[in-house]
Amino acid sequence: MRSLARVTLVCGAFWIGGFGAVAQNLMGIEQVIQNTLENNYGIKIIENTRDIAENDYSRGNAGFLPIVDLGSQKSFRSENVNQVFINGNQNERDGAKSDNWNTALTANWIIFDGMRMFHAYERLGKQLEVTDLATKIAMENTIAQALTAYYTIVIERERIKVIENSIQLSERRLEIANNKFELGKVSKVEYLTAQVDYNADKALMEQGNQLLYQAKVDLYQLMGLSFQEDFEVVQSIDINQQLVIDELLESANMKNPSLLQAQRLQNIAHLQMQETKAERLPILSLGGGYVFNSSNSEAGFLLSNRQNGYNYGLAASFNIFNGFNLNRRIQNTRILMESAEYQMADMRLSLESDIKRAFNRYRTSLSLIDIEQQNLEVARENESIAVERYQLGNSTSLELREAQVNAVQTESRLINAAFSTKLAEIELLRLSGSLIQTYSE
Repeated sequence: MRSLARVTLVCGAFWIGGFGAVAQNLMGIEQVIQNTLENNYGIKIIENTRDIAENDYSRGNAGFLPIVDLGSQKSFRSENVNQVFINGNQNERDGAKSDNWNTALTANWIIFDGMRMFHAYERLGKQLEVTDLATKIAMENTIAQALTAYYTIVIERERIKVIENSIQLSERRLEIANNKFELGKVSKVEYLTAQVDYNADKALMEQGNQLLYQAKVDLYQLMGLSFQEDFEVVQSIDINQQLVIDELLESANMKNPSLLQAQRLQNIAHLQMQETKAERLPILSLGGGYVFNSSNSEAGFLLSNRQNGYNYGLAASFNIFNGFNLNRRIQNTRILMESAEYQMADMRLSLESDIKRAFNRYRTSLSLIDIEQQNLEVARENESIAVERYQLGNSTSLELREAQVNAVQTESRLINAAFSTKLAEIELLRLSGSLIQTYSE
């Protein structure tokens, strides 16, 4: 189990590394991952592609096994015959019927093709590994999207709590302003301003509910399900603060599926070269068959003829010249091998760069959490003081609103920092090839 640093945010019931509220219809991370792996249609499609590659990985497809064919044909004819023989006899018939029945069983088995079949079989195995890795890539990418959607719900729910707190304060301010207005202590403008701010906060609440609903629909879509019943999530984010960039880079070099896939493609290019070079060698094959032929005719030299028997033999072929096409194909395959090497080098460089960028976001966001937690404590204290001063008439509504907005913005920045940190962590685990393993522990 990964090491988790537990940091409690002071914004409501929202925790980093802790456990939040429990709802009756609660959906946890484990359920999200299980539903995604079982029901996501994109994963199902790539799994079917993998099954096709598994079916193709066979000795028969590589050319090891013989080919056996069975064919049969029955034909009929009706014709007018006028024959004059050398001895002067004559045969003339109208509508003479004839039929022919031919059946053949043939077999051909290539016993040597310059080792091409061996290279082909190995290449098919590597192609199966490529589709296995493609399946893992699809799984990790989809799980990363599902986790992002899940934590988006957590964040949007927390934003709504922040807005709810702001609405409560705005409602209290509106009540105070109304009382002061009725007593003649303030003008109607101040009361109307409080009313406008209160309505603005309620509008933000509606927008927050809309974003929350959209996030839930997105999550259900990624899980391959239709969103029909509302649900809640655990209001917590477990952030691993112990990620080390050197360990992530090492893990990526060994387990990143995209990098491993590039390695397999490089191997496939090498095997394709061996297959192509094998065409320079002769091909030896064993062949044989059984033939049955029967014909009947009402006119002609033979009224009935029946033949049957078997044949077998050894065949050899060797291409001497084909317009330099084989040399051209070998050159093209060599170019493909070089391109595969470049792709591998580019993949390593891109992977290292992506990890470094994500790790920088991760460390920066962690630092922002600490800073914004301190800012939030100050902002809330300032907000509390502003409320008391406003009640006593020692400050204006503008000063109270400014303190209120400052507290809301600070809390929002803290939530954004937590969300950004978690997204960076998810991305780092995905790039290092450890996402599925981490969340299945």
